[in-house]
Amino acid sequence: MISFANLHDDIGNDLFDHKEQLNRLDEFHYPRFKEGNMKFSAIVCCFSGTESWQDMKECIVYANDCIHSSKHFSFNNDKDIQVFIAVEGMCGIKEDVTNKIQWLYNHNVRLGSLCWNDDNALACGARTNNKPLTDLGVEAIQAMNHIGIAIDTSHCCEWNFYDIAKTSTKPIIASHSNVKALYNHYRNLSDLQLDIIRNKQGLVGGIPVRWFVKNKKENATLDDFIEILEYLKEKIGIEHIALGFDFMDYIPGMEDSNVVGMKDITEIQNIALKLKKNEFTDEEINAICFNNAYSFMQNYL
Repeated sequence: MISFANLHDDIGNDLFDHKEQLNRLDEFHYPRFKEGNMKFSAIVCCFSGTESWQDMKECIVYANDCIHSSKHFSFNNDKDIQVFIAVEGMCGIKEDVTNKIQWLYNHNVRLGSLCWNDDNALACGARTNNKPLTDLGVEAIQAMNHIGIAIDTSHCCEWNFYDIAKTSTKPIIASHSNVKALYNHYRNLSDLQLDIIRNKQGLVGGIPVRWFVKNKKENATLDDFIEILEYLKEKIGIEHIALGFDFMDYIPGMEDSNVVGMKDITEIQNIALKLKKNEFTDEEINAICFNNAYSFMQNYL
């Protein structure tokens, strides 16, 4: 089986929301990871815009503790699955930016986006508005560059995206985004944004959540998602493509969030099989499914 790496999965929130299940990471998530052969993954703590700094800290500390006590997951490569913590949205940071970014790093956060879909003290989400990065947002990007947290642009508005690209001296990624040329969703990336990520030696993590692939009513399929990967191959090259699954099927009411043909993490091998059928080479498949994301994040672990 092909090994897989995932740049985005809100497992941090899932663990925090199921504190009554003390071993949820090992008992629920691990068998699913094992069946799909997911070997490397972000454990994301997502903050929607209303959370305080204390709220952020509690969720991140809990995720940290779960990983440290796990039999199967580790921040190092000494167990079956290597992980890192990612933060989606930093709405709780309203002052003392650099020290709080340092706190995130000290608690194994290695990838971060300044906002979710909200408008906060640092940045603005793509669904909310379109305006410049704030002065505090600029400070946050500079601190992330200096301290060693990779920068994720997946949810920010276009103006913020360009400001981040201009401010960051390090590569930037879009951990879970598709392309506007195929489906004009506010969260998808324009060709200009794709070019900038390529030119900054970054990555685009294609996302097989169906409403980022096609209109929600159209019931997007795995073949439709493969078309996105083919487009990215031609536009920015294999070396800049990864995967950001953003699985939601374990959330009640979201069981059918993924494209038809890949219902959840247990069926991710179907991506490799489809890529093979579409004449991607074994080297290209391994790059997209694992090597690119793994190699990129090694610079921060």
